[in-house]
Amino acid sequence: MTRPAVVMSGPLPPAVGGMASVLAALQASSLAQRVDLQLFETGKTTAPGRPLWQGVVTRIKLMVDWWRLFGSKPVPVAHIHTCSGLTFFLDGALLLLSRLRGAPVVMHIHGARFDEFLDGLSAPAAALARWLSRRASVVVVLSPAWQERLALRWPGARLMVLANGVSMPAVAHAVARPEKPRFVFLGNLGRRKGVHLLLEAAALAREPWVVVLAGGEEEPGFMQWTRDEITRQSLGHRLEVLGPVVGNAKIDLLAGAQGFVLPSLAEGLPMALLEAMDMGLPVVVSAVGAMPEVVRHGLEGHVVPADDAAALAAALDAMARSPEQRQRQGAAAAERCRSLYGIERMVESVLGIYAELPAGRS
Repeated sequence: MTRPAVVMSGPLPPAVGGMASVLAALQASSLAQRVDLQLFETGKTTAPGRPLWQGVVTRIKLMVDWWRLFGSKPVPVAHIHTCSGLTFFLDGALLLLSRLRGAPVVMHIHGARFDEFLDGLSAPAAALARWLSRRASVVVVLSPAWQERLALRWPGARLMVLANGVSMPAVAHAVARPEKPRFVFLGNLGRRKGVHLLLEAAALAREPWVVVLAGGEEEPGFMQWTRDEITRQSLGHRLEVLGPVVGNAKIDLLAGAQGFVLPSLAEGLPMALLEAMDMGLPVVVSAVGAMPEVVRHGLEGHVVPADDAAALAAALDAMARSPEQRQRQGAAAAERCRSLYGIERMVESVLGIYAELPAGRS
């Protein structure tokens, strides 16, 4: 039996971020054996500060290459991973090229503030976004809550839920280590990720713990601001900034941790959270996005109100205080992640979506 062909686009590794992590996980999964999978790079590949004309030429070449991929018969499925900003409309051009070639299109929405992005568009741009959503055969969202949000903004679009999936190596680590525990924050540094709240929580803490912040910058200059604030507030015994961590270095970092923390103000379904849970770490997260759907308060960790440094400090103190609780919650986190958010479960859901697509035009 001939395997269906799929062209999947998005920012490819070694790019960092949720979309790149999802693409890497799917590439390493059984999906690559069950469909004829081809990944297509849409992340920025030109050098920083390049002239506008070079960016335009690169984008035109990208669209030409995309057009050629859909000249084969039967026409492949186009699976387009996208997010807010100009990226959405550039990916919308790929959607339209795919449809002109007769391909069924899956538009896969990522991004913690995609609803805010839509709400901030001008009336013509919002109408264009709605129109594009209806051109897709299926619009994939990360959770039921996101399905409800986009249903209000994109009436007529066919919305389906597909949770992210992960598969991390089984690495032994001492979650219940009795001495000063190390918690990991994994994400791009910025206010949206709640880094400023971690500084406030560190100043309020009563138990001995340290948070290692690993990631790039979501806001220019925020990493240096974080380091300066740590120095200014004399919090060096509580917080450490590593910068971007990927690949084996990320696995080693999580393997050496006793917990995970992500106090974001807005989220989708963070891959970093699922990766930490899959490796058996108890977690402290804020009640935003899909995170309270993934983490049950008191079972896999702590769910705290968003933008509440006192509650965040109390949760980290509680986790630091009880090695036994960390062990119990870490085991529960791994079990829940593997049963509900394993990569092969995601693969089955992806294949189910593909099976419901209209046939591509021969």
